[in-house]
Formats: sequence, structure tokens, C-alpha cells
Amino acid sequence: MCPNNKLGEVDVYIVSHHGQDISGSAALVHALHPKVAIMDNGEKKGGTVEAWDTIHASPGIVDIWQSHFSAAGGQEHNTGEKMIANMTSEGDAGNYLKLTAHTDGHFEVTKSA
Repeated sequence: MCPNNKLGEVDVYIVSHHGQDISGSAALVHALHPKVAIMDNGEKKGGTVEAWDTIHASPGIVDIWQSHFSAAGGQEHNTGEKMIANMTSEGDAGNYLKLTAHTDGHFEVTKSA
């Protein structure tokens, strides 16, 4: 991504490696300048503080969506409850996130429950 961003900017960034600390570097994520990030993490897999901080600090980020509340992240390194599909693994209902892209270019992210 340095010194030239040949990819350009994106609207949605699908976080790699479940949001583990080896996920997208700050140089990559910040250069992509996403509006929304979707992290397919588990309660105990991924969703690390390092990955969350990198995404959260990205210029232009508006929303971060997560598959599960990350136990490792605690309250400070998780997004709001309305953007987390599954808050605990106990009694996990298998809720999912849905990205809908429209022909006019706008998009929506929703959760199943």
C-alpha cells in the first residue's frame, strides 16, 4: 500500500483472519479507507484488540459490524450491541450479518436478529 495505493478506496472491508492480530495492517486498512468493516469473528477466535484498534482508527470508518462479541476485546474493543450478531456463545442462535448492495451504489448491513 506504500507509497502508492493501486487498489483505491472501498465502501466495505471484510476483515481478514477473523480479526486476529495478524489481520490487515494499518497501512492496508487505512489506505482502503473503508466506510464499514465486517468482522467474522467468534467469541474466543479473532476480534483482537489490535485488529479492532486498527479498524477503529481507520480514516472514514463509520461502522464496525461483528459476528460475535469478542471476549478478548471487552467493552472497549467491541462495537455496539446493535451491530453484533451474537452477544454470547452460550445459547448462540447462529445469527448472521447481511450485506445488501443496491444498483444505485448504496448498501446496508443488517443482522438477522
